[in-house]
Amino acid sequence: MDKEVVKKNSAGSLATINLRGDAGKGAEEIKSDDVSTPILKILHQLSPECNERDPKYVDGAKPGMIYAAGFTQLIDGNEGLNVVIAHSQTRYPEWQERGDSASAPVGTHLEIPADAVEEKNGRYRLPNGNYVEKTAYFYVLALVENEPRPAVIAMRSSNLTPARELNNLIKNLRFTDAEGSFNPAAYSAVYNLKTVGKTAGSKSWHVYKPSRVRNLDVSKKEDAGMYEVAQQLQQTVSKGAAKPKYEASKNTGDIV
Repeated sequence: MDKEVVKKNSAGSLATINLRGDAGKGAEEIKSDDVSTPILKILHQLSPECNERDPKYVDGAKPGMIYAAGFTQLIDGNEGLNVVIAHSQTRYPEWQERGDSASAPVGTHLEIPADAVEEKNGRYRLPNGNYVEKTAYFYVLALVENEPRPAVIAMRSSNLTPARELNNLIKNLRFTDAEGSFNPAAYSAVYNLKTVGKTAGSKSWHVYKPSRVRNLDVSKKEDAGMYEVAQQLQQTVSKGAAKPKYEASKNTGDIV
């Protein structure tokens, strides 16, 4: 849409509507607590979206697919999801035991609490009986439904290894200009996240398999637009004004 639209006012004369000049108006009092970012997750056998008898069942949902509440599209894990990564961070959300708490953590720690005792799989037990779990959060633009959509990908437990692989891809990306080689912003490339199956005894689950698809070409309008939107998302996250949107259900460990 053009940033300026010319219309006739009630007096019959021409008035210019400046869409860019009015940007942000009407939303000045929307605070970080008033907005949230949907979480993309890998579906597994116990996910309610895969259970036809569950109210949250999603038609066609299967283990290994990628899904987020608010997105109408299920992403085939074999094809993967293309994303532009705006911001990567590691946090330690505090949980009550699964099945006993809501799906949202009761708090989030920047570091491992000093009184926490290490258990396994990135978990640390607190004196109050809760546990904190090392989690890598990737704030992204998910390229779905013909448009880039802000989302969060939370990786923990067995997905910490793919998280490190993805961070390595980001840190190892190099551009070259007249001054030499440099590591560009995380949102300078498109990455793909497929899912692959894992088994251990009778247990089976899926993890992400990251790869880099291509670098953004900011000389092209579409890529430049994605770069700018991702840059804005990164600034929002850095200010603490973007939060994951946890679903209002029991903590079943869906975010893996």
